Order: sequence, then C-alpha cells, then structure tokens
Amino acid sequence: MRSVKSNKEDFLKPKNGPITFLLVAINIIVFIVLEIQGDTEDGAFMLYSGAMNPYLVLYNHEWYRLFSATFMHFGIEHLANNMLLLFLLGQIFERAVGTTRYVGIYLGSGLAGSFLSFFYMCLMGKNDIVAGASGAIFGIIGGMIIVVLVNKGRYKGISAKRMIFMAALTLYFGFATAGTDNVGHLGGLIAGFILTFISYGIPTLIHNLKNDGSVDFDEENPYT
Repeated sequence: MRSVKSNKEDFLKPKNGPITFLLVAINIIVFIVLEIQGDTEDGAFMLYSGAMNPYLVLYNHEWYRLFSATFMHFGIEHLANNMLLLFLLGQIFERAVGTTRYVGIYLGSGLAGSFLSFFYMCLMGKNDIVAGASGAIFGIIGGMIIVVLVNKGRYKGISAKRMIFMAALTLYFGFATAGTDNVGHLGGLIAGFILTFISYGIPTLIHNLKNDGSVDFDEENPYT
C-alpha cells in the first residue's frame, strides 16, 4: 500500500519562473529597440526589421523570419496583451514541465505557428506581414491542457475543460477580429499540445503507472 498526499496546488497562483521573466524581458527590449528605430505599427518598417512575410521567406530564402517574427509586436497594445498572457501562464507552465522542456515547447510552438501561417498564406496566395508571440503563447495553452490532464486532480481552480474553453474563446475572438493571424495561433496550439504530450505527458504517465498510478502531490514531478 502507498499513501497519497492530496494537497492540491493552487494553479491560479503563479510561481517564480526565471525563463518566463527572461522571455518577457526579451520581447519588451526588442519592442523598445524597434520603437526607437521606427514605428512598430508601420508594416514596411516591421518587414524591414524581420517580420514574417511569405514572399521573402519563399523566394529570398529568409527563413530566419519564421523565428524573428515571434519576438516582434505591432504596437504597444499587441505587446501588452501577449506579455500579460505569457507572464500569467508561462510561470505556471514552466514550473510544471521544467525549464528545458518549457524553452523547447515555447520556441517550437512559435516556429510551428509561423510555419503554418507561412504555408497557409502560400497556399492561399496571400502576402501578409506577420509578427507576434501569440503562436508560442497558444503553445503554452495547448501544453497546459496536457499538464492538467496528466496531473488530474493536482491543480485546483483549473481544469482541462477550462483550458480548452479558453483556447476556443481566444480563437473565436481572433476570427472575429480583422488582422489576426488565426492560423498561426492554431498552429502554435497544436504544436504545444503535441510537444508537451511527447516530452512531458508520456514520461509522466509511465512514471505514474510504475508507481501504481499514485502521485505524491507535495513533490515536484521527477520528469520535469
């Protein structure tokens, strides 16, 4: 017989997340530098500075734009909205999956969002200018769905249904708002879900099964 401590962790209280703070700082610094150099709401300036554009990526082979665009934002409102979500969700997700996985999932989701957006625009003959950390942040949302499912009952104040509802609602408002890269958001969400399941979900489930399906909720997950 094994005893199981059932102290639930308050999901809604963010913990210190050094990588999250670093990512927020990098995004803010990039924004400030760009604002000093020009206008972040000017599409031509953002394109010159590294925003993603399917024509330049495909024909000029400027593949770096798939990455650089994930740290650029169109104006202060765009930056503030994304950084607020990153700050609130990122700390929790970082603590849940561990620093190394968190970095990989964040960057991987951002790149996946950019690539799917690029592929979609090529397919549809569009030539938009795209930037923002939304794909990576949606990756965190997708990843949190896995974290909550795998650690069922560990976090109070949140559930997989709520995370799915949050993602669906955000996507809905995106589709209802002109100029939103919804394909990039969806790509990041799917990538975050898959990457978290592979790197965190499977090892955690295996660990739990080896321990008779029990989890000590006072201990950090050994696979984080």
